[in-house]
Amino acid sequence: MATSPPLRMIAASILLATVASSYGESSNGQMHMVTVPSTTPVPATTSQTEPLAFDEPTVDKFFSTVQSQLHCGYPMFGIPSLAPLKLSYTLKTSFDLLQLKKINIVASNFTVHGLNNFTWNAAKARFTRTSASVIFTFPNVTAFAQTTLNGANGTSYVEMRNITVLLNAQYEEKDDLLYITELGGSIALEDAKVRIASLFPKSVKLTKIWNRAIGKSMPILVELFNGGKLKIEYLNRLLSGAKFYAMNTINNGLSTYSLNFDRLAEAMVKFSNGTSDSLQCDPAAVLADGFAGWLRTGSH
Repeated sequence: MATSPPLRMIAASILLATVASSYGESSNGQMHMVTVPSTTPVPATTSQTEPLAFDEPTVDKFFSTVQSQLHCGYPMFGIPSLAPLKLSYTLKTSFDLLQLKKINIVASNFTVHGLNNFTWNAAKARFTRTSASVIFTFPNVTAFAQTTLNGANGTSYVEMRNITVLLNAQYEEKDDLLYITELGGSIALEDAKVRIASLFPKSVKLTKIWNRAIGKSMPILVELFNGGKLKIEYLNRLLSGAKFYAMNTINNGLSTYSLNFDRLAEAMVKFSNGTSDSLQCDPAAVLADGFAGWLRTGSH
């Protein structure tokens, strides 16, 4: 299964963070090039597919910096803030609820919280000069949307706990430039809580029962979707479009700033160290996420 749109945007943001760290900004706001030191050529005997050793604390520091950057995004690359992420996408669909009720639903004004809170599994990470595989865990991701069900308006949400994301990237060098050739992966979640507003307007009890049942079924539905046993056409189209957007955005950045594998690795270190030309967020501009406190209190 391809990764979800917000997670693909995280992948794009992570790579573009390192792209941007190779460039600075002048006092008048214009971008200017910052020289990246040349690296020692890789010995001819080194396999392009051989796993590369990495320093876990260094990678920890990089992802910690990415978490802060997600508050700001990278508007210059077309990546908005992902903490929270706001989507203007409007979903229109209909379904039969076990032949009990025909539901027409319109959902819009999506807001996703929690994408900046994640950990990575160092033991299962693998990096080579042609591919990378990393597992991320998001303890709590909650998405809100304004919904209309059969004419009844409300605010609905889904809260997903302990999401595990396997992100795979394939890339290659051509003419001393790095290109992403494939993005993919899978997603699983431990538990979910769903509140679909106005599901049964005349029965609060029935609405609670069905919301609970839908939430409990989500991990199974995600597993079926991963295995290709559950076909959701509009979701497939959305994922395909998100994949194209992420790959195109990343490759444009890599090409524009003339980054190959080694220069990208150096840029990642610069970004982690917060050098003056790394284009990180202004710490004073990164506000505390009040929603996180709301989640911890468990009030809905």
